[in-house]
Amino acid sequence: MSEGALSLAGAVLSLLGALLFLAAAVGLLRLPDFYTRAHAPTKAATLGMVLVAVGTALIYGDTQADFWLEKALLVLFVLLTVPISTQMLVRAAAARGAPQAERTRGAPITDPIERLDADGDVP
Repeated sequence: MSEGALSLAGAVLSLLGALLFLAAAVGLLRLPDFYTRAHAPTKAATLGMVLVAVGTALIYGDTQADFWLEKALLVLFVLLTVPISTQMLVRAAAARGAPQAERTRGAPITDPIERLDADGDVP
């Protein structure tokens, strides 16, 4: 593939990623309760970050050899940490009894989270 085609593909992917970030921001502002607000940035921003990282790797990948590795590690860490941290936040909110919008279908997970005491044993 020519350098111009790679740059164009990278620009398109980066633009799509930026649009997903915009959708995540709109969802964060417009959705009615904590649970749905947590859902919008998790899904859209995670995919948006992947698209921006791949797009920039396509644009600048030929100039720097370690750039691909850096972007691959960025994508890996985002894919591993964002969904897990959001799940923990939603579970904590459900345990504290955060209200849910009436029109939201389903119920948040209210199963107790397994806790360890100071000795590392389950109480």
